[in-house]
Amino acid sequence: MRLGVFCTYENPLDDYVKCFQAQTRLVQHVESLGFEEAWVAEHHFNPDAASPSILVLLAWLAGVTKTIRLGSAAVLLPFRNPIQVAEDVASIDILSGGRFDFGVAKGGPFPLQNKHFHADKDVSRDMTIEALELIERLFAEEEVTFSGQYYQVESVRLAPKPLQNPMPVWIATTTPEAIRYAAKKGIGVMGGSPFPLQKVVDIVETYRAAAPGVDPRLALARFYFAAPTREQALAEAQPFIARFSERMRGIFMAQGKGPGFDADGVIARSLIGSYDEVIAQAREIQARAAPRALLLKPASLDADKNLKTLTDFARIIRPALAPSASVA
Repeated sequence: MRLGVFCTYENPLDDYVKCFQAQTRLVQHVESLGFEEAWVAEHHFNPDAASPSILVLLAWLAGVTKTIRLGSAAVLLPFRNPIQVAEDVASIDILSGGRFDFGVAKGGPFPLQNKHFHADKDVSRDMTIEALELIERLFAEEEVTFSGQYYQVESVRLAPKPLQNPMPVWIATTTPEAIRYAAKKGIGVMGGSPFPLQKVVDIVETYRAAAPGVDPRLALARFYFAAPTREQALAEAQPFIARFSERMRGIFMAQGKGPGFDADGVIARSLIGSYDEVIAQAREIQARAAPRALLLKPASLDADKNLKTLTDFARIIRPALAPSASVA
């Protein structure tokens, strides 16, 4: 199991400069600890998650890191021109020396995104699949002519091409149809921090049933904060989780979907507690879901404490996990 971080560019100080600086420092810090991956989320119109220009941020991180792999979690394809996405991804892959992992999604339950980017939520999944098919052809073929329901191109030659061939691809989804599509195409899957573990297990089982013997390459994100005692961990993580849960609850209530995202429930589905508790939780994830990568989303509003708890994971928790989780 590889170890990574999940970056949402949280902005508790309402200071975008400090927010970007803190996330850069976090990625550089975990690289020094031997973490293998750093993934960046895409959010729009949200001052608490300041990462709308995900590919710009990843290009910056490519220039200030050397070994850690960088992933998009995920590029929201219905909101973008697929040719430009292909050009940007290829450029980042070259700038990073072939360290880029290309994750895509249709966009979450955020209606303002669909409204302002003129992407009907009822067809956004189909748009995502079609855009991804076009992008993968642009990566692989010398010249592409494509005629789909949403995208049409004629005699397009992508320049530059990615350094990696093929480009590693992931999709964030819980829909069985999309999971089966990913399995048949050999595309990896991503699981979000709030997902219950059983839902993650169901995703993996659906994937393996559709493509026996194919590795789902699960990249699983989890909110994380560990301390010597559970009380210390909760005292630090609860304000962060409460802020997240309140924001998500408002979005769901506005759509008539009920409250959802209860803070206590989110904590129960997270890696939050004493060192021994987090070790036990991580072992359960390994045993039941067998992720290729566990992505930690540090759950403190204090940037320095996030660095400290990630150091604790590398030095205290990771060595106690299965041998495959040890730093090489």
